[in-house]
Amino acid sequence: MRPSASPANFVHDSRIAAAVIAAPAIGFSFTREGLAGIKSPIQLWRGEADEILPHPRHAQNVYDGLLTKPEYRVVPNAGHYAFLAPCPPALASIAPEICRDPAGFDRVAFHREFNAAVVAFFKARLRP
Repeated sequence: MRPSASPANFVHDSRIAAAVIAAPAIGFSFTREGLAGIKSPIQLWRGEADEILPHPRHAQNVYDGLLTKPEYRVVPNAGHYAFLAPCPPALASIAPEICRDPAGFDRVAFHREFNAAVVAFFKARLRP
């Protein structure tokens, strides 16, 4: 049996001038060395009540590993799926797990704030 090949080196893509990352999965796998080359501005979000990607192993690990600290936002009482658009009734009936939020969390109201914050972040960082 042959040993597995080492992964290819990541190549910087100069077209990426800024990024918004919400509830990053496998955040535990990123190391400080692996994140060292990231210089672009980042807006990083996590839900305070994320039941899928518990704190601090995911978003917090990414935050801690980045040399250039991102704009970091922790959404009070938000679950993992809060970053998905509010669910129409048809979707809620076939995929209730992605449409359910913690008691007291208003996904519609949150998305008004979230969407505005994302647009403002990109407008401020992606100037021609």
